[in-house]
Amino acid sequence: MINLKRVSTVIPTFNREVYLKKAIQSCLAQTLNHEIIVCNHGGTDGTDKMIQEFNGKIKYIKKAKNHGPHYCWLEGVMEASGEYINLLFDDDWIEPSYLKKTIKYFDNHDVGFVFSSANLFDDKSQKVLRIFHNEFLFKSGIYEVDKYESHFLAKLISPTALIIRKKDMVDALYVGNLPLSENNYKGVGPDKLMILLCMLRYSKFAYLSEPLVYYRSHPNSITIDSQSSSEKTKKFKLAYAEVDQYYYTLKLGKYSVLKWGKYFVLSYNKFFFYFRFIVGRIINILNQIFKK
Repeated sequence: MINLKRVSTVIPTFNREVYLKKAIQSCLAQTLNHEIIVCNHGGTDGTDKMIQEFNGKIKYIKKAKNHGPHYCWLEGVMEASGEYINLLFDDDWIEPSYLKKTIKYFDNHDVGFVFSSANLFDDKSQKVLRIFHNEFLFKSGIYEVDKYESHFLAKLISPTALIIRKKDMVDALYVGNLPLSENNYKGVGPDKLMILLCMLRYSKFAYLSEPLVYYRSHPNSITIDSQSSSEKTKKFKLAYAEVDQYYYTLKLGKYSVLKWGKYFVLSYNKFFFYFRFIVGRIINILNQIFKK
């Protein structure tokens, strides 16, 4: 069975004191004992003071400079002691039973990630508008990754609804740009790569049909902001499209280059190296002859 103390919730935050408190309270209300880390890079609002209300029940990391969301996410995850991580965004929250009901699926070592369906909560009306992630799976359980690849490429599962192993999350949290990347939008990308990377490493995933998390819809949300103009929407979509392209590149490498790679490296090192050496020697000799 999973050691219940090896689970960490990491909450990256930046000037969202008004929402952060709800996120922290939802973590403290969990029915499973776990570590809670709040990582604040460059925030200047009242978060520092508000955190004191929790009287040492959480670990608080504060940096004066803000280098962007990736760095904040990564530092919080690196400081976590848990083997399994929930990256909870500061404007979202989770139901009390979320961790207990999701973490059990990792007893199956072929499971790479676990997520639940999610409520979309409208901040203005204070009502749940709809439920996400229930459009292609209809009951809780463990599923084969290969059968649902297209769904995960087409739809984003926010880290708020997700639990994966710490080592996989660290590998997905690139702090710069992807190789050959040309598009970016407010740090989007690693959130999707988390699942895609697990799809390459594990054969199964688990899903809970019960909506155990809440996505908050509000004007300052990155997703909502991306819909405020056609230019922003274009950048948003292109940034995620590059993550999909990177996934296919890695997948191609896994099933082709890695399969034949050892033969390529052997032939390159043993034969091509000597071929270049011999050709180089001939060219040097010819150069010396013609110089005379």
